[in-house]
Amino acid sequence: MSEETPCASSADKSIESASAALVAFLDRLIEIGRPETMESLAATEVTFSQLRVLCALGSHDGPMPVNAIADQVQLSLAAAGRTVDKLVSLGLADRREDSTDRRIKRVSLTEDGMRYLETHLALQHDTVRRFVAGLPAELRDNLCSALQPIVDDAVDHFCNLVTR
Repeated sequence: MSEETPCASSADKSIESASAALVAFLDRLIEIGRPETMESLAATEVTFSQLRVLCALGSHDGPMPVNAIADQVQLSLAAAGRTVDKLVSLGLADRREDSTDRRIKRVSLTEDGMRYLETHLALQHDTVRRFVAGLPAELRDNLCSALQPIVDDAVDHFCNLVTR
C-alpha cells in the first residue's frame, strides 16, 4: 500500500500542475479577447444569457424545446422562456409548435441568429489566431505538438465532461 501513495501523490501533483498551467493560460487568453467580446455584445444589446441560449441552439442538431434549453444553460424554465421571447423579438431565434404535440414549443436559430453566432465565434477564433501568431515558432510548434494528440486521438478525452 505504501507504494501506491507516492504514485498517487505524483499523479496528483502532475494533475494540479497541468490544471494550473492550463487555467492560467485560458484566463489570460479570455482576458485578451474580453474587450472585443463585450463590445460585440454591447453593440447588439445581446445579454450573456441570450448568448448562452444562442450557443446552446447553435451546438444542437435541430430545434430544441424550451425546457431542454433551460436545462442546458442552467436557467429556470421561466427565465429561459423570457430569454427565448427576447431572441425571437430580435429575430435571432424562431419558435414553432411541435408537429406531434402542440403544447411543446421548439426553438431554433434564424439565419440572423446563425450569422450573429458565427460573428461572435469568429471574434474568439481571431483572438486565438492573433495570440498564436505572436508566439515564437518553437513555442507554436510545441503548443501544436501538445494539443494535437488530445484533439485528434481516437479516444475522446472530452466525453467525460459532457453533461446534458
